[in-house]
Amino acid sequence: MNFALILDEHEQRLTLIGAAARSMYARHERRRYLIEPPFHLESHRYQTLQVADWIAGLVGRLGAIWADPAAWPENEVFRRYFEHRLNRVSHRSGIRVRR
Repeated sequence: MNFALILDEHEQRLTLIGAAARSMYARHERRRYLIEPPFHLESHRYQTLQVADWIAGLVGRLGAIWADPAAWPENEVFRRYFEHRLNRVSHRSGIRVRR
C-alpha cells in the first residue's frame, strides 16, 4: 500500500522528516511504498489532519484504558462510545500490552 507521511507540529519534526526521506531513498522495502518525502502541514489549516489528530487521541485514550483500566478510569467514556466502532473498522492493527 502506498502512503504519504504528513507531520503536524512536533519538536523533532526535522529529524523525523530527514530520517524518513533517507529511508525512502535507501535500499529498504519502505522505499517502494512511500510516494514522496515527508512534509509538514499545520493541522489548524487542514481538516483531514485535524481528523487524524482526533483519531490518534481517541486511539491513545482507548489504548491507555486497555493497558491499565485502573490507572485511567476517566477514559471509560471513550470505551463506552467508541471501542466497538473502532474495532469494527480497524484492520490489522491494535495495541499490544506487555505482560
